[in-house]
Amino acid sequence: MIKKFMNPAKKILNFLNKKLLSFPTLQFLMKTKNQTLKKIYINFWISISKRKILFKKFFFSKYSITNTKENLSFDLKKNIENIDNEKYLESLKENGLIVLENALTDQDHKAIIKNFNNIFIKKNKNYRANESLIRYYEIFDISNFHSLKLISDYFTKNVYGKVLDTEAEFHIHKCFKFPEKIEYGDNNMHLDRFLPNMKILYSPFEINMNGAPFCYALGSHKINDDYLNFVKNSKTYNESETEASFFLKKKIEVTCKSNSVIVALTSGFHGRKSFESETERKLIFLQYHKSFNKISLLFGK
Repeated sequence: MIKKFMNPAKKILNFLNKKLLSFPTLQFLMKTKNQTLKKIYINFWISISKRKILFKKFFFSKYSITNTKENLSFDLKKNIENIDNEKYLESLKENGLIVLENALTDQDHKAIIKNFNNIFIKKNKNYRANESLIRYYEIFDISNFHSLKLISDYFTKNVYGKVLDTEAEFHIHKCFKFPEKIEYGDNNMHLDRFLPNMKILYSPFEINMNGAPFCYALGSHKINDDYLNFVKNSKTYNESETEASFFLKKKIEVTCKSNSVIVALTSGFHGRKSFESETERKLIFLQYHKSFNKISLLFGK
Protein backbone atom coordinates (compact mmCIF):
# COMPACT_ATOMS: atom_id res chain seq x y z
CA MET A 1 0.00 0.00 0.00
CA ILE A 2 2.82 2.40 0.90
CA LYS A 3 4.53 1.70 -2.43
CA LYS A 4 1.39 2.79 -4.31
CA PHE A 5 1.63 6.21 -2.69
CA MET A 6 5.42 6.43 -3.04
CA ASN A 7 5.52 5.69 -6.78
CA PRO A 8 3.34 8.68 -7.83
CA ALA A 9 5.26 10.91 -5.40
CA LYS A 10 8.55 9.74 -6.90
CA LYS A 11 7.28 10.41 -10.41
CA ILE A 12 6.19 13.92 -9.43
CA LEU A 13 9.58 14.60 -7.83
CA ASN A 14 11.41 13.32 -10.92
CA PHE A 15 9.22 15.53 -13.12
CA LEU A 16 9.99 18.59 -11.00
CA ASN A 17 13.72 17.87 -11.04
CA LYS A 18 13.83 17.19 -14.77
CA LYS A 19 11.42 19.78 -16.16
CA LEU A 20 11.26 22.64 -13.69
CA LEU A 21 14.40 22.59 -11.52
CA SER A 22 17.00 21.24 -13.95
CA PHE A 23 19.89 23.48 -15.00
CA PRO A 24 18.78 25.88 -17.77
CA THR A 25 19.38 24.39 -21.22
CA LEU A 26 19.59 25.56 -24.82
CA GLN A 27 16.48 23.53 -25.70
CA PHE A 28 14.20 26.21 -24.26
CA LEU A 29 15.94 28.89 -26.32
CA MET A 30 15.67 26.86 -29.53
CA LYS A 31 11.96 26.25 -29.00
CA THR A 32 11.11 29.83 -28.03
CA LYS A 33 9.99 31.93 -31.02
CA ASN A 34 9.40 35.05 -28.96
CA GLN A 35 12.69 36.96 -29.14
CA THR A 36 11.81 39.26 -26.23
CA LEU A 37 11.05 36.30 -23.95
CA LYS A 38 14.27 34.63 -25.06
CA LYS A 39 16.36 37.68 -24.11
CA ILE A 40 14.60 38.06 -20.75
CA TYR A 41 15.29 34.39 -19.96
CA ILE A 42 18.98 34.71 -20.89
CA ASN A 43 19.51 38.01 -19.05
CA PHE A 44 17.84 36.69 -15.89
CA TRP A 45 19.98 33.55 -15.57
CA ILE A 46 23.16 35.39 -16.57
CA SER A 47 22.57 37.98 -13.84
CA ILE A 48 21.99 35.18 -11.32
CA SER A 49 25.19 33.39 -12.41
CA LYS A 50 27.26 36.54 -12.10
CA ARG A 51 26.46 36.72 -8.39
CA LYS A 52 28.53 33.61 -7.76
CA ILE A 53 32.12 34.53 -6.94
CA LEU A 54 33.74 31.53 -8.63
CA PHE A 55 31.58 31.79 -11.75
CA LYS A 56 32.62 35.42 -12.05
CA LYS A 57 36.26 34.33 -11.81
CA PHE A 58 36.14 31.52 -14.38
CA PHE A 59 33.49 32.64 -16.85
CA PHE A 60 32.98 36.40 -16.66
CA SER A 61 36.59 37.64 -16.45
CA LYS A 62 38.54 38.85 -19.49
CA TYR A 63 40.42 36.43 -21.74
CA SER A 64 44.08 37.43 -21.81
CA ILE A 65 46.58 34.55 -21.78
CA THR A 66 48.80 33.46 -24.67
CA ASN A 67 48.10 29.77 -25.11
CA THR A 68 50.88 27.22 -25.41
CA LYS A 69 51.00 23.49 -24.87
CA GLU A 70 52.95 24.09 -21.65
CA ASN A 71 50.09 25.91 -19.92
CA LEU A 72 47.39 23.49 -21.08
CA SER A 73 48.95 20.13 -20.13
CA PHE A 74 50.17 19.05 -16.70
CA ASP A 75 51.65 15.78 -15.44
CA LEU A 76 50.17 14.45 -12.20
CA LYS A 77 52.67 11.54 -12.26
CA LYS A 78 49.96 9.25 -10.82
CA ASN A 79 50.24 11.18 -7.57
CA ILE A 80 46.78 12.42 -6.68
CA GLU A 81 48.31 14.67 -4.02
CA ASN A 82 49.48 16.91 -6.89
CA ILE A 83 45.91 17.85 -7.77
CA ASP A 84 45.82 20.91 -5.49
CA ASN A 85 47.70 23.36 -7.70
CA GLU A 86 46.74 26.95 -8.50
CA LYS A 87 48.40 26.62 -11.93
CA TYR A 88 45.70 24.17 -13.02
CA LEU A 89 42.92 26.52 -11.98
CA GLU A 90 44.58 29.57 -13.57
CA SER A 91 45.00 27.79 -16.90
CA LEU A 92 41.44 26.48 -16.77
CA LYS A 93 40.16 29.99 -16.01
CA GLU A 94 41.97 31.53 -18.97
CA ASN A 95 41.75 28.79 -21.58
CA GLY A 96 38.59 26.90 -20.62
CA LEU A 97 40.44 23.58 -20.86
CA ILE A 98 43.33 21.70 -19.28
CA VAL A 99 44.75 18.19 -19.68
CA LEU A 100 46.10 16.18 -16.74
CA GLU A 101 48.43 13.38 -17.82
CA ASN A 102 49.21 10.30 -15.71
CA ALA A 103 46.10 11.29 -13.82
CA LEU A 104 44.81 8.22 -11.97
CA THR A 105 46.51 5.64 -9.82
CA ASP A 106 47.51 2.35 -11.46
CA GLN A 107 44.77 0.61 -9.50
CA ASP A 108 41.99 2.86 -10.82
CA HIS A 109 43.42 2.99 -14.35
CA LYS A 110 43.49 -0.84 -14.57
CA ALA A 111 40.02 -1.16 -13.02
CA ILE A 112 38.55 1.20 -15.61
CA ILE A 113 40.20 -0.64 -18.50
CA LYS A 114 38.79 -3.90 -17.13
CA ASN A 115 35.29 -2.41 -16.96
CA PHE A 116 35.52 -1.16 -20.55
CA ASN A 117 36.74 -4.57 -21.74
CA ASN A 118 33.77 -6.23 -20.03
CA ILE A 119 31.14 -3.97 -21.60
CA PHE A 120 29.01 -5.76 -24.19
CA ILE A 121 27.20 -3.34 -26.49
CA LYS A 122 23.46 -3.95 -26.30
CA LYS A 123 20.56 -2.39 -28.22
CA ASN A 124 18.83 -0.67 -25.33
CA LYS A 125 18.08 2.89 -24.22
CA ASN A 126 21.83 3.60 -24.03
CA TYR A 127 22.39 2.58 -27.67
CA ARG A 128 22.40 4.97 -30.64
CA ALA A 129 23.59 4.39 -34.17
CA ASN A 130 23.62 5.85 -37.67
CA GLU A 131 25.03 4.60 -40.97
CA SER A 132 28.64 5.18 -39.86
CA LEU A 133 28.79 5.06 -36.06
CA ILE A 134 27.61 3.26 -32.92
CA ARG A 135 27.38 5.17 -29.65
CA TYR A 136 26.82 3.33 -26.39
CA TYR A 137 27.28 4.03 -22.68
CA GLU A 138 26.90 2.39 -19.29
CA ILE A 139 26.79 4.00 -15.85
CA PHE A 140 29.15 3.08 -12.99
CA ASP A 141 29.48 4.40 -9.44
CA ILE A 142 32.32 6.93 -9.42
CA SER A 143 33.21 5.99 -5.84
CA ASN A 144 34.63 2.75 -7.28
CA PHE A 145 37.46 4.85 -8.74
CA HIS A 146 38.89 6.79 -5.83
CA SER A 147 41.42 8.98 -7.67
CA LEU A 148 38.90 9.93 -10.38
CA LYS A 149 36.44 10.98 -7.68
CA LEU A 150 39.11 13.10 -5.97
CA ILE A 151 39.75 14.93 -9.25
CA SER A 152 36.01 15.47 -9.74
CA ASP A 153 35.61 16.73 -6.17
CA TYR A 154 38.54 19.13 -6.51
CA PHE A 155 37.37 20.81 -9.70
CA THR A 156 33.69 20.99 -8.79
CA LYS A 157 34.56 22.60 -5.47
CA ASN A 158 36.81 25.16 -7.17
CA VAL A 159 34.50 25.94 -10.11
CA TYR A 160 30.98 25.47 -8.70
CA GLY A 161 31.83 26.33 -5.11
CA LYS A 162 30.96 22.92 -3.67
CA VAL A 163 31.65 19.23 -4.25
CA LEU A 164 29.07 17.84 -6.68
CA ASP A 165 27.86 14.29 -7.09
CA THR A 166 28.16 12.63 -10.47
CA GLU A 167 28.21 9.24 -12.15
CA ALA A 168 30.95 7.67 -14.24
CA GLU A 169 29.47 7.40 -17.74
CA PHE A 170 31.48 4.85 -19.75
CA HIS A 171 31.04 5.92 -23.40
CA ILE A 172 32.02 3.87 -26.44
CA HIS A 173 32.08 5.38 -29.95
CA LYS A 174 32.63 2.75 -32.63
CA CYS A 175 33.16 3.89 -36.23
CA PHE A 176 32.55 1.34 -39.00
CA LYS A 177 32.31 3.67 -42.00
CA PHE A 178 33.93 7.00 -42.90
CA PRO A 179 33.77 9.80 -43.82
CA GLU A 180 31.51 9.97 -40.82
CA LYS A 181 28.05 11.56 -40.81
CA ILE A 182 27.93 14.90 -38.94
CA GLU A 183 25.65 14.91 -35.90
CA TYR A 184 25.08 18.22 -34.15
CA GLY A 185 26.08 18.10 -30.51
CA ASP A 186 28.62 15.37 -31.18
CA ASN A 187 31.20 15.61 -33.98
CA ASN A 188 30.76 19.32 -34.55
CA MET A 189 31.64 22.33 -32.43
CA HIS A 190 28.79 23.38 -30.16
CA LEU A 191 27.81 24.85 -26.80
CA ASP A 192 26.41 22.66 -24.01
CA ARG A 193 24.89 25.55 -22.05
CA PHE A 194 24.80 29.35 -22.29
CA LEU A 195 25.61 29.46 -18.57
CA PRO A 196 28.70 28.38 -16.58
CA ASN A 197 29.14 24.67 -17.06
CA MET A 198 31.90 22.06 -16.75
CA LYS A 199 32.51 18.56 -18.04
CA ILE A 200 35.35 16.19 -17.17
CA LEU A 201 36.50 13.42 -19.52
CA TYR A 202 38.85 10.56 -18.71
CA SER A 203 40.67 8.58 -21.39
CA PRO A 204 42.19 5.30 -20.19
CA PHE A 205 43.60 4.75 -23.69
CA GLU A 206 45.71 6.89 -26.02
CA ILE A 207 43.74 9.00 -28.51
CA ASN A 208 45.49 10.09 -31.73
CA MET A 209 44.34 12.26 -34.66
CA ASN A 210 42.51 9.37 -36.32
CA GLY A 211 40.64 8.42 -33.16
CA ALA A 212 38.17 11.33 -32.88
CA PRO A 213 40.02 13.51 -30.35
CA PHE A 214 38.15 16.05 -28.24
CA CYS A 215 38.21 19.55 -29.76
CA TYR A 216 37.93 22.87 -27.98
CA ALA A 217 37.97 26.57 -28.92
CA LEU A 218 40.26 28.14 -26.34
CA GLY A 219 38.80 31.16 -24.57
CA SER A 220 35.32 30.64 -26.01
CA HIS A 221 33.93 29.88 -22.53
CA LYS A 222 34.12 33.55 -21.55
CA ILE A 223 30.60 34.98 -21.22
CA ASN A 224 31.06 38.53 -22.53
CA ASP A 225 29.11 40.85 -24.84
CA ASP A 226 30.15 38.98 -28.00
CA TYR A 227 29.15 35.67 -26.45
CA LEU A 228 25.76 36.96 -25.29
CA ASN A 229 25.01 38.53 -28.68
CA PHE A 230 25.66 35.15 -30.30
CA VAL A 231 23.49 33.29 -27.77
CA LYS A 232 20.58 35.73 -28.10
CA ASN A 233 20.54 35.52 -31.89
CA SER A 234 21.60 31.92 -32.48
CA LYS A 235 19.23 29.21 -33.67
CA THR A 236 21.46 26.14 -33.49
CA TYR A 237 24.28 27.08 -31.04
CA ASN A 238 26.87 25.27 -33.12
CA GLU A 239 29.48 25.85 -35.81
CA SER A 240 26.92 25.69 -38.64
CA GLU A 241 26.18 29.38 -38.07
CA THR A 242 28.48 31.91 -39.74
CA GLU A 243 28.78 33.97 -36.55
CA ALA A 244 30.31 30.99 -34.72
CA SER A 245 33.57 31.40 -36.66
CA PHE A 246 34.46 34.35 -34.43
CA PHE A 247 34.78 31.97 -31.46
CA LEU A 248 36.63 29.19 -33.30
CA LYS A 249 39.87 31.05 -34.07
CA LYS A 250 41.78 29.12 -31.39
CA LYS A 251 40.31 25.68 -31.94
CA ILE A 252 42.61 22.83 -30.89
CA GLU A 253 42.44 19.05 -31.21
CA VAL A 254 43.29 17.38 -27.92
CA THR A 255 45.21 14.20 -28.65
CA CYS A 256 46.19 12.58 -25.39
CA LYS A 257 48.19 9.82 -23.80
CA SER A 258 46.56 6.93 -21.97
CA ASN A 259 45.44 7.75 -18.42
CA SER A 260 44.63 11.40 -19.16
CA VAL A 261 41.91 13.67 -17.77
CA ILE A 262 40.43 16.54 -19.79
CA VAL A 263 38.70 19.28 -17.81
CA ALA A 264 36.58 21.52 -20.07
CA LEU A 265 34.33 24.51 -19.39
CA THR A 266 31.56 23.65 -21.82
CA SER A 267 29.86 27.00 -22.02
CA GLY A 268 32.63 27.21 -24.65
CA PHE A 269 32.62 25.66 -28.12
CA HIS A 270 33.65 22.02 -28.08
CA GLY A 271 32.99 18.70 -29.77
CA ARG A 272 34.94 15.79 -31.12
CA LYS A 273 36.75 15.41 -34.40
CA SER A 274 35.19 12.95 -36.83
CA PHE A 275 36.84 9.54 -37.04
CA GLU A 276 39.40 9.13 -39.81
CA SER A 277 39.60 5.35 -39.57
CA GLU A 278 37.40 2.43 -38.61
CA THR A 279 38.22 2.35 -34.92
CA GLU A 280 36.67 3.05 -31.54
CA ARG A 281 37.05 5.61 -28.78
CA LYS A 282 36.43 4.86 -25.09
CA LEU A 283 35.99 7.73 -22.64
CA ILE A 284 34.45 8.33 -19.23
CA PHE A 285 32.24 11.43 -19.03
CA LEU A 286 31.56 13.22 -15.74
CA GLN A 287 28.65 15.66 -15.92
CA TYR A 288 27.09 17.85 -13.24
CA HIS A 289 23.79 19.27 -14.52
CA LYS A 290 21.81 16.85 -12.32
CA SER A 291 23.49 17.85 -9.05
CA PHE A 292 23.73 21.57 -9.88
CA ASN A 293 20.31 22.91 -10.84
CA LYS A 294 18.23 26.10 -10.77
CA ILE A 295 18.05 25.97 -6.97
CA SER A 296 21.84 25.79 -6.85
CA LEU A 297 22.03 28.86 -9.09
CA LEU A 298 19.52 30.87 -7.12
CA PHE A 299 20.99 30.14 -3.69
CA GLY A 300 24.48 29.80 -2.30
CA LYS A 301 27.59 31.91 -2.70
